[in-house]
Amino acid sequence: MNDPVVRKIQVGMLGTNCYIVMDPASKEGYIIDPGSDARKILEAARSMGLDCKGVLCTHGHIDHVGAVGKVAAALDADVYISEGDAGVLTGSTLGAKLGGLLVSKPRGVEYLHAGEHLHMGDVLLKVLSTPGHSRGSMSFLCGDDLFGGDLVFEGSVGRTDLSGGSLSDLLESVRREVFVLDDDTRIHPGHGPDTTVGREKARNPYLRELED
Repeated sequence: MNDPVVRKIQVGMLGTNCYIVMDPASKEGYIIDPGSDARKILEAARSMGLDCKGVLCTHGHIDHVGAVGKVAAALDADVYISEGDAGVLTGSTLGAKLGGLLVSKPRGVEYLHAGEHLHMGDVLLKVLSTPGHSRGSMSFLCGDDLFGGDLVFEGSVGRTDLSGGSLSDLLESVRREVFVLDDDTRIHPGHGPDTTVGREKARNPYLRELED
């Protein structure tokens, strides 16, 4: 299997990490969490020659889904999100206004399910159910690259005090889906710098109890 090309684009007022992950041979790939700055994301995708297979959302918070409609429409792509977090994208109105920001409703929304695989050329993305930050949070594993949204950050974890959040669920998600991976697995978080599974096992104070 080819190693994917990964490009990080920081977008919006909260510095959300949007990712483009692509098979280098076929140029097929996905855009993950286009939370804002659609033009910036589209310029990056076009400069890479991306053949977009879809737009993936780790969860349904505004800073991760704000630009999905614009990005998906420009690339003639469907949007993929868990059913538990899809309400902001599938409501009956043309958009949902959250925190003063408008979420444009995408043309097509497909529900993600744990264990399914998304294809891009010879590269596979595995869908993981990782609730805790939100009820329907998902992560995407591609070889040695984990796109975890707001599950684990360098030295921290995603907040769990918003609707649908649960610290116990988040810790169980990390135990079940993250700490079973090789220590060298790269974690691409929803905010901040990349890290690795091994680094967070050793240094993350919020996850220390999982290693006891």
